[in-house]
Amino acid sequence: MGKIIIVAGVPGAGKSTVLLEAWKRVEQDLNYTIVSFGTEMLKLCTEAGLVADRDEMRNLGADLQEEMQWRTTKRVAERPENILLDTHCTIKTGSGSYLPGFTPRMLERMSPAAIILVDAHEAEIRGRRKLDKTRPLRTIEANDDILEHKVINRAYAAAFSARSGCLLRIIQNNTGEFERVVEEFVGTLHFIGVEHFIKTKPEKAG
Repeated sequence: MGKIIIVAGVPGAGKSTVLLEAWKRVEQDLNYTIVSFGTEMLKLCTEAGLVADRDEMRNLGADLQEEMQWRTTKRVAERPENILLDTHCTIKTGSGSYLPGFTPRMLERMSPAAIILVDAHEAEIRGRRKLDKTRPLRTIEANDDILEHKVINRAYAAAFSARSGCLLRIIQNNTGEFERVVEEFVGTLHFIGVEHFIKTKPEKAG
């Protein structure tokens, strides 16, 4: 298993957009693969006949969600390459309660090298969600609800960092500052580096 960097943010913070642009700029120097935790989990859930689309996953029962998270974690951790894991620190359920994006055993299995949390002002997040036509079932929340989710997200990110002993970086993704945001992201990736795999020659018998 290579290095795993967790990249998180509330829906609409722009983490996937920032992540993709940063990855394009470092792919020649740093050997990372982008993996979406939600996409991997959706594959498992659809294979099991549990959901038909991504937005239905957050309405699964807590025990079932944790089980599918664990199965997804094992699948991701078994991959040999260095991974930028596009995911969430918390999942807001249909009831308004929060589930942790990672449990202690998930963090232990992945042993992340860093957590990068992409954030934005709640009004900007709300506006971006309204413009996202790819997620018609996504709930458009009030600014106060988004702010609550952001605060919870930061608390969980800090707890995950403390639990796994990894680096935590928070990057503010404000409108009109995309270049600065990407540069900060790229700088963090260079600081962390990659896991280099060295092939060793088998020892001679005798």
